[in-house]
Amino acid sequence: MRGIRKWIAMGLATVMAGTLLTGAAVFAGETEAANTDVAGEVRYAYWDDNQTPYIEKCIEEFNKVYPNVTVTLEPNTWDEYWTKLEAAATGGSIADVFWMNGPNITKYANGGILMPIDDMIAEQGIDVANYPAGLVSLYNIDGAQYALPKDFDTIGVWYNKALFDEAGVEYPTDDWTWEDMAEKAKALTKDDGSVYGIGAGFDTQCGIYNTIYACGGYIISEDKKSSGYDLEETQAGVQCWIDLQEAGVSPSEASLEETTADAQFLSGRLAMYWGGSWFLGAVKTSDIMGDIDVVELPSIEGKKATVIHGLGNCIYEGTKSPDAAKAWVAFLAGETANLISAETGAAIPALAGTAQAWVDGTPEINLKSFIKSSEEYSYPYPASANTAEWQTYEADCLKKAFSLDVPVADACADLAGQMNEVLAAE
Repeated sequence: MRGIRKWIAMGLATVMAGTLLTGAAVFAGETEAANTDVAGEVRYAYWDDNQTPYIEKCIEEFNKVYPNVTVTLEPNTWDEYWTKLEAAATGGSIADVFWMNGPNITKYANGGILMPIDDMIAEQGIDVANYPAGLVSLYNIDGAQYALPKDFDTIGVWYNKALFDEAGVEYPTDDWTWEDMAEKAKALTKDDGSVYGIGAGFDTQCGIYNTIYACGGYIISEDKKSSGYDLEETQAGVQCWIDLQEAGVSPSEASLEETTADAQFLSGRLAMYWGGSWFLGAVKTSDIMGDIDVVELPSIEGKKATVIHGLGNCIYEGTKSPDAAKAWVAFLAGETANLISAETGAAIPALAGTAQAWVDGTPEINLKSFIKSSEEYSYPYPASANTAEWQTYEADCLKKAFSLDVPVADACADLAGQMNEVLAAE
């Protein structure tokens, strides 16, 4: 095992692609014969408890092949996940297999925490050409593969049909505009504050990144050397949300920090919620499943944009059960697990040929909108070597604007200065 080196806040420098590649994967771990030679316990850490049903079904199928491997689940909230992961990594008690994302992969790979899995990929007969090329390269650092793609995601507008019906407002369609959405939000908002038209709190992946791209701006330059927050187009993308706050069609920033927008939406307090394709898992287990549908993001001045990203499964380099951990990661990358992901609605599976099953699994919801957006107007999740550092400044500065304490231009100017300092030091 390589020693755990000094932590360096590093991210990614690769461009993601949104289209699935064709082909069929063959996995040695999915044969009918049980493999009793591989044994051990695998601790599996992840941050979305809504995906627990999918993971439990995967374990059930996995144990048909590997009956002597025990998979122990360690679910966390998003915020808890990264805090616990870093503490566990430095303390040597990290899970054997865990989720990873683009902004953090380089930090953990260069920190000596992740196991290179190129040999495992070859041994298990995995063809990485069966996954989106951008996701494969996202988790390849300095020529070594550290994770296999689990899924990919884009953003849409989820809406509550019952609240639309009650207010006499027509449902949105895939060809709507930002102005259409703002008008509907106003008509759906109740004077007593019991229902708001939309959640317009500070959110990067589900919120401002999409409108920034749609307005012609960017978060970070292609060469990773400068912030885009000092551009008028980028600031216009942020201003979109502040306008909704000022119009009173959204709960306050303080309210949305106390109770997140997705939770307020599922409780019936929000008529519309900008959320990722991964939200389907929560929708399918909610009490208002029958009232929910989703549409594409609205256009702004004729342009649409959505952020695309994807998760990967990686292995702790110091795992005490390396063979079991490799078997689990290989299984999760295979057809069985990807189809379970599709059928349970956990996420859009990354393996070629399985995304349509995700759409077909819930025909009553307009899930094809997420696939269409990935193919036609998706933009890679922005990141650089020190993503985590400048994202801290991003939240600190922009939440002041979302709280209506400072103008957008001032908040963005402060942020651009701080980001540029971080980028210059990379």
